[in-house]
Amino acid sequence: MPELPEVETITRQLRKQVLGKKIVQAKTFDKRIADHSINKLVSLKIVKVWRRAKAVIINLEDTLYDHKLFLVFRLGMTGHFHYADKLEKQAPQEYLVASFSFSDGSTLSFNDIRRFGSVRLYTEGKLKKILDSFGPEPLSKGFMVGVLRVLFQKRKKANIKVTLMDQKFIAGMGNIYAQEALYIAGVDPRRKIESLSSSEISKLHHSLQRLLKLAIEKKGSSVDNYSHLEGSGDFQNYLLVYQRDVCPKKHKLVKIYQGGRGTFYCPKCQK
Repeated sequence: MPELPEVETITRQLRKQVLGKKIVQAKTFDKRIADHSINKLVSLKIVKVWRRAKAVIINLEDTLYDHKLFLVFRLGMTGHFHYADKLEKQAPQEYLVASFSFSDGSTLSFNDIRRFGSVRLYTEGKLKKILDSFGPEPLSKGFMVGVLRVLFQKRKKANIKVTLMDQKFIAGMGNIYAQEALYIAGVDPRRKIESLSSSEISKLHHSLQRLLKLAIEKKGSSVDNYSHLEGSGDFQNYLLVYQRDVCPKKHKLVKIYQGGRGTFYCPKCQK
């Protein structure tokens, strides 16, 4: 499932393509995962494109009445966008979830092969309630090492790797980057939070931020089905332990299961 770097990559690309454009037609093709009310979106302008956790959020505004609505896209496992200007070929119809046509002739479609993603239309109050349930953003200016220590104090008995994947704890982290960050920090994913020293927490904080920034630079990891508007990510070529046989120091990796997800770690490098 796409995580923070993948969703951030897509968000930045969408911002370049659709910010400031006015919707002239909107269609939904699967009412199970797309709100039918999206079909009524006409003459609304896209005024902001941003990310929160693993969701892409598009702010819509009626310039005549200052009416605000929000489109929230969750990629799930296979959700992806296709953008086309008026001269380009539009996306195939087979996996369409929703499509948007703009006044300049360009189009944006949201497609999902396995139908685990979604596109929802929210009012400001409803959106705030949903987003408030997420933990802090690990790349925000306020996410200092002290913040991580405070968060850990509330979950002393919990497993470190499973906790890092909890969206209520830290927003946007998932299976791939939790494993990678723990390896870089030299922390065994089986440990409880209360066993971490102050220096280990500092290393983990640093590894999280460094890892996520680099992954965004490489436009995410195309391990399975992820693709962005311009193609595939490149960070899968830089992964250290995820789905690897040996770590960078040539030690044999061990695979275990935590919270229903596979975890690769090095018994020699991670203590």
